[in-house]
Amino acid sequence: MFSVAPRLEIEVKYYAILREASGKKREVIRLPERSSVRDLMDVVVGRYGERFRSYVYDVEDRVRDYLAFMLNGVNVHAMEGFDTPLRDGDVMAILPPVGGG
Repeated sequence: MFSVAPRLEIEVKYYAILREASGKKREVIRLPERSSVRDLMDVVVGRYGERFRSYVYDVEDRVRDYLAFMLNGVNVHAMEGFDTPLRDGDVMAILPPVGGG
């Protein structure tokens, strides 16, 4: 008998251009246990291609500073950045810049 590796289910919410690039408002992504925000973003970018990638990363593969990556309502930059570990049931929202006046 074999055992199934524990998996995490992470809900990802997309807004603005990322919603258009993914064609979805939200989805659940399954990842191996001990995955990080970086692992999650690798899966999402791989799934949705160049348009999505170029909105999230600059030409030097740095995360664009105008996006907010909110994990359960807290900006990941206030935690461990993209190295922040994920837990089953987490919710990641990728938010565009807020404009207005």
